[in-house]
Amino acid sequence: MNTFMYEMKVKELDEGTTYPVDVLAGMTGLGFDTIRRLEREGKFTFVKNGDGAEAVRGKEFLDWAKSVGNKIEVEKTDYSHSHSH
Repeated sequence: MNTFMYEMKVKELDEGTTYPVDVLAGMTGLGFDTIRRLEREGKFTFVKNGDGAEAVRGKEFLDWAKSVGNKIEVEKTDYSHSHSH
């Protein structure tokens, strides 16, 4: 499996904001699949936002990101900037 350490972009994230998964993916550079995998692993929990979409609380995400030094091991294939809806 081809993996590498990716440094997440977290400077723009705010603890008081809840981010829909697609927005969080765009802001951090993580793929949807990676975010879903992290949620399954219990790193943070999804909540429903006003639109009923899956979202992540900024504080929860940042607390987890800080605990791993903002770095995450991702598969080369995981990493893409395609925003298909």
